[in-house]
Amino acid sequence: MFRPAIPNDAAPIAAIYAPFVDQGVVSFESVAPDATEMARRIERTLETHPWLVAEDEQGEVTGYAYATRFRDRDAYRFAAETSVYIRPTNQRQGLGIKLSLALLDALRAGGFRIAVAVITLPNDPSIRMHEQIGYRPAGRLPAIGWKFDRWHDVGYWSLDLGGEDPRQPD
Repeated sequence: MFRPAIPNDAAPIAAIYAPFVDQGVVSFESVAPDATEMARRIERTLETHPWLVAEDEQGEVTGYAYATRFRDRDAYRFAAETSVYIRPTNQRQGLGIKLSLALLDALRAGGFRIAVAVITLPNDPSIRMHEQIGYRPAGRLPAIGWKFDRWHDVGYWSLDLGGEDPRQPD
């Protein structure tokens, strides 16, 4: 089941996210945010963009997906950067795809036109998942992130969310 995130989801979301910060390069953050910081991020994000959580039959949060501003300039206001994180025990079961599709539907409903995924490379599982739902490669920035004593490349993937008239926004 998917639903909008609430600040009370911050602790399980922080627990899901922490290994991606502490043990890998999927996230370029250096310190995993605690539940208080995650609650602040959820509240701030929900002001303008969707944040969804996935729950299992027992009501436990098993993953989450959210969108943020792609860039700060006004011309980018119809583009959103997307992120999805799944609890390790729930990975490779299709949850990331389903959660991402729900997020894309929420972005379409919100009037967004382009979704952008930023992926630390290499990350074949994330690339496969994004391409399976329609994202296409849009560029690569070599050696842009420094973490764990080495440089990492980042790739960009984009997905056209469609719309009535691509020439003029509402």
